[in-house]
Amino acid sequence: MQYERFRQITSGFSKVTNVRFEFVPRSANYLAHILATETLRRKERVYLENRVPSYAETQSKIDFAREPD
Repeated sequence: MQYERFRQITSGFSKVTNVRFEFVPRSANYLAHILATETLRRKERVYLENRVPSYAETQSKIDFAREPD
């Protein structure tokens, strides 16, 4: 299943000369995870110009408050 998804993604890069994929744990990039999942759920297009959508700011603040010191 994962290989098939990877193949689907990479098949569109035939004309690209330099591509690098790197795994980043969700915990290290949580804001990007929020943006991706909420945007897909809402079926919206989001353009990040000077700020992130309010739902991402709100969720980030909630999650930051929960993290232990």
